[in-house]
Order: sequence, then C-alpha cells, then structure tokens
Amino acid sequence: MPTSSSQERQAENIRKMFLAMADDIRVILIKLGRPPCTTCAPLRFHAPEKRKAIAQETLDIYAPLAARLGIYWIKTELEENSFKYLNPE
Repeated sequence: MPTSSSQERQAENIRKMFLAMADDIRVILIKLGRPPCTTCAPLRFHAPEKRKAIAQETLDIYAPLAARLGIYWIKTELEENSFKYLNPE
C-alpha cells in the first residue's frame, strides 16, 4: 500500500515492529541490535536534517525501549550516539 509521506511509512514500520514484538520478543531484540544510530559512522554521510531526525528517532523510540527491557548498556550507547548529532557541544 503506497503511503504519502516518509513519516507515514516510518509510523507503519514501527507499528509492524510492535505487532511482531507481541508475538515474539526476539524481533525487538534484533531491532535494538541495529537501530539507525547504533552504527553512527554512516550517519555522517547523511544531510544534517536527516542525521538529526534519525538521532531523535533513536532517542525517542529505541533508547527507552532498551531501558524498558533492562538492557542499559544498549540504552547508554544509543543515547551517547544520538547526543553526538543532536547536541554536539
């Protein structure tokens, strides 16, 4: 089904992830292992606004989810990588 904006596609992808997570927690563990900001090296090649959007998504979705699951070392890594692009100073 075609969507009209990237925000709608992103929301749909997150919705699918949560539905899959309801069936099997391994889905979210795999997703946490490779969120967009875990490997931040490729982020430097994106436009600044795209970098900030990815970092903000990581901070809003993936870091709290890792904390909720009790995986604090992943949460810390995600927050540190996100803050590099959101608050560089």
